[in-house]
Amino acid sequence: MARGEPVEAYEAALHLGGELSLGALLETGAADCDAENVFTLRFSVLAGAGAMAILPRPGLLVDGVYAGSDSWLLVQQAWRFGLGGARALDLGTGTGLVASFLSSRYNEVIAADVSAVSATTAALGRELLSEQDRSRLGIVVNDVTSGLVPRSFDLVVANTPWVPSLNANGQTFADGGPTGTELPLRFLREGVTMLAPGGLLVLLCSDLRESDDSGPLVDALAELEALGLKTSVEVTPRGAVDFEFQDAPESFEGFGRLDHVTVVVY
Repeated sequence: MARGEPVEAYEAALHLGGELSLGALLETGAADCDAENVFTLRFSVLAGAGAMAILPRPGLLVDGVYAGSDSWLLVQQAWRFGLGGARALDLGTGTGLVASFLSSRYNEVIAADVSAVSATTAALGRELLSEQDRSRLGIVVNDVTSGLVPRSFDLVVANTPWVPSLNANGQTFADGGPTGTELPLRFLREGVTMLAPGGLLVLLCSDLRESDDSGPLVDALAELEALGLKTSVEVTPRGAVDFEFQDAPESFEGFGRLDHVTVVVY
């Protein structure tokens, strides 16, 4: 059922808490039941590495909510670097998958997204968590870091939109600006202002390089290094994520390489 496969309605009721729960899902459009009492959820349950979230199927919500292979990459990177602490922040949370993982390691987690639909999805997914983890997770609608208190998070993570606007097909979760680097750099610069002393930022984005190996991300990281921060960049292995633009499009004339990367700022 969690994979979206049809089951008998009576069996679904057994697992979902009875007929009232079943009726609520049907009434809100989160599930379908045909004339033969075959029941199907209209969302998938994402689970792994201690994280849980839901992914609505097309038509359930007006706007898209993103969950791709790079979502799981960020879970893995959060596992590596997010070793626990007082507060964590997940910028552009989408389904809330990464934030739900962090709630098992941090006393308080804020999941933020500019999309109210994504925030609603994350809030629904929060109900899958244990009572303790659920109480640690707060969800807000905001534009990157607006309204959040600077220097108050031990860990900041973000899976940034990195697709060039012309190729984003109007999807907010994908649109990274004209070259796909503008919005990720905003996440980077604003994200570091959220870090408490000793804090760490982990960010997924694109790295667009010119033939001399310079580029927007290189310049931004040099600025942070000049401020006394330490940075590192890890190129995502080819094929590890669904990254359509690893071979720079012709519109990026003068750029020699485009990689998907994990940026870490200490």
